[in-house]
Amino acid sequence: MRTIELVKWKSEVMAQKEIPKELKEKQESTSSSATKDMDEEIPFEEHQDTDSEYKVRIEQLREELLSELTPIEKDVLNIARQILKLKKYPAEISVERVELMSPMVDKIYAKAIAKFENQKGYKKESIFSAIQSLESKKWIITDQRTTKAEILRNTIKKEILAFIQKYPGIHARDPKIEEILHITRNPFIKHMAALEAFGLIRSSKIGSTLNYFPADLPDVFDDLAVLFQNEIVVEIVHSFIDKDMTLMELAAKIGVYHRAIQYHIKTLLEHNVLLEIDPSEVNLSPGEKIDSRRKYYKVNSGLLERYNRLFKIPPFVEWL
Repeated sequence: MRTIELVKWKSEVMAQKEIPKELKEKQESTSSSATKDMDEEIPFEEHQDTDSEYKVRIEQLREELLSELTPIEKDVLNIARQILKLKKYPAEISVERVELMSPMVDKIYAKAIAKFENQKGYKKESIFSAIQSLESKKWIITDQRTTKAEILRNTIKKEILAFIQKYPGIHARDPKIEEILHITRNPFIKHMAALEAFGLIRSSKIGSTLNYFPADLPDVFDDLAVLFQNEIVVEIVHSFIDKDMTLMELAAKIGVYHRAIQYHIKTLLEHNVLLEIDPSEVNLSPGEKIDSRRKYYKVNSGLLERYNRLFKIPPFVEWL
């Protein structure tokens, strides 16, 4: 049964690598338009492989973040959205003190006073405090001519956020980016830079790659998330879930030369995913005998259960 589950999981992974002909044609026709405005709302195709569960989560995140703003912060944010587009002001947000405001902040401040001081009774001090709060919470930031509210309304960026929720730990060279999001590496990196600047995702360099995660996801298992992107590693772990075995038995089971998987076994041991066990503790099938000359390993089921509380893929708890 567990083998069937692994085959099903692998088939789903492979299915994501198959791009329909019409999407390939669309991708080729749009590759020359990489200079489009990164914030332009371009609807994605209905068959795009980002689950609705993750899209709903992004909508919930947007509502939660907006609900944390005070009425005055929301009003000032609307003013900021308009002013940030004015390119005659440098995109610098300096809010340390009123007398040290950058020209952009000064314009936001002045317009908010003109609009809300009499209309809503906001005091100048409260307006400036609201601007400071928006900067502190990364709703407005230096070098960005947009607000976090607009980022969370942008179709492409919402799709990418949902994608990162589904595939935490992904790096910019992963083929799934083009296969699922239908954008190339450079536009993806630009989107990620904006999302990270607004505190919506985080990046972590693991090995030689820069990997991306949802901002609210604890970093305790970052290295495992990247490790489990390797299908051979997942198959190794799945095999040890089935039974305790030696390296030679594993090589025979998955059809890989044992020297080729020694590195993965070593890495899994270093990350505590596999545990070396005494031959006397091995759970054998009827008729099997212990080979005392060999080392036996078993999977650390407790670690995998904790991993799946944060990361749903691969679904180890379904195989345990």
